[in-house]
Amino acid sequence: MSKEVSRNGGRYNYNPFKAQREARKRRLEANQYHRKFDESNPETKATIKLLKLGWSPEQIVGRIKLEAKVKPFCVATIYNNVNPNKGLSKLLPRKHNKYRRTRNCKIRKGLRESLESKKSIDLRPEIVDLRERLGDWEGDTIIGREKTARILTHVERKSGYLLANLMLSVTAEKISFKSIEAFKKIPKQKKYSITYDNGSEFADHEWTERQAKISIYFAHPYHSWERGTNENTNGLLRRYFPKGTLFSNISEEQLTKVVKSLNQKPRKRLGYKTPHEVFHGVKLRTLI
Repeated sequence: MSKEVSRNGGRYNYNPFKAQREARKRRLEANQYHRKFDESNPETKATIKLLKLGWSPEQIVGRIKLEAKVKPFCVATIYNNVNPNKGLSKLLPRKHNKYRRTRNCKIRKGLRESLESKKSIDLRPEIVDLRERLGDWEGDTIIGREKTARILTHVERKSGYLLANLMLSVTAEKISFKSIEAFKKIPKQKKYSITYDNGSEFADHEWTERQAKISIYFAHPYHSWERGTNENTNGLLRRYFPKGTLFSNISEEQLTKVVKSLNQKPRKRLGYKTPHEVFHGVKLRTLI
């Protein structure tokens, strides 16, 4: 009795009608946790549809709330319904394995001086750290099982928008060519800087900088957190192409499809908008 009184206003402010309403509210919230999927209702259909697209329960709930098309399940409810169901549990994103990168890119003597002349991240404008503007990128490569093949990735810091290119063989010149090609499609007002790691595959950075008309900086050695957006996105790509994948067996079409999927997944830090929406400045479009 004392608990009932204390949680509903105390001895002098207790209101039995208000207490009854609060009790019903708590009971309803408790029942939400144990709700079951009913494939005939739009809420369940939307949830399963997005699970099949590779979205996490957190992304599903956040996006449905944003679009307000249907009343979403809570995250725990989705897990409670999905985990016991073998068919549905396979749809949950798996935690990606951490991978060790090796550097075996050959560079010619002329490029060594270029690599030595790289600009440190310490010289990068402070505005880049704030993520207030579009156009500041981070770049890296993901290595395939055959070591010679890689996926070249560039991620825009503010939006998380991803550009990716399949490289069946890697030299500094080829990396530069692909980077220039990728940024030709990006408007001038959305390409201010790129921050790379210290891999020798980026030794031709001066040519990339001139041709792509973008400033290039390099993170400190072994400071992967200075390119955290890129590292995180590479981890998301690894869910589709796990460590040990033969990149020579991947087609450009497959990679394009995965990149499109990642760019159209809502992000919590973007208020559950997608990188595509933020980068292109488009209005919220119906995904549910």
